[in-house]
Amino acid sequence: MKKGSTMIYEPMTAFTDLLITIFALYFAWRLSFVYRATLQNTTWHWIRVFWFLALGSFLGAVSHGLGPYFSPALRDGIWKATTLSIGLVSCFFLLAGGYTVFNYATMQWIRWLPVLALAAYTVVILRDARFINVVKFYAPSLVLVLLFMIYLYFQGRVAGSGAVALGIGISFLAAGIQVSGWDLHPSFNHNDVYHVVQILGMYSIYQGARLLMDVTV
Repeated sequence: MKKGSTMIYEPMTAFTDLLITIFALYFAWRLSFVYRATLQNTTWHWIRVFWFLALGSFLGAVSHGLGPYFSPALRDGIWKATTLSIGLVSCFFLLAGGYTVFNYATMQWIRWLPVLALAAYTVVILRDARFINVVKFYAPSLVLVLLFMIYLYFQGRVAGSGAVALGIGISFLAAGIQVSGWDLHPSFNHNDVYHVVQILGMYSIYQGARLLMDVTV
């Protein structure tokens, strides 16, 4: 490496993180047109899911690509910002799913539960940003919305619920690949595989989110 040049650490992981950012922003942009046409609360919240997913993945790309150049304090700050972004994704994920199961009047009350959970999560993360604390908030959120979607699918009430359920299932598969440490190639490790599979899950969730409607009864 030439003197003064900059090495990108974990280039493939940073690249696949940026791919997630690009896809998430695209899905949010496309859903904005759906929202303007339908004014569905669930759609509004799905847009925020993809916004904060884009933010978290962008911060992940920065961390994987340039993190070793940063001071410990800056690395810690970026990591905490990433984990807080994941918390926001989880919060809006719950709200997006909630509007498809509970009517507007009920959601006016229970919508504060994910917000309070996010506040508690934020306090925990600011004190202890270990990844296990992220999983403790993120995983139950996915499971709960998965149960919502399975319920709606078998009730035959809401188009798109099956696609969202499939996307969540793919997300769990992606997480399993990441935890397993399975590398496809020395230059394409388990994090890279996780990101690519996660994009497939995002696409399925997006396809379902386009069709989901607020419950009206």
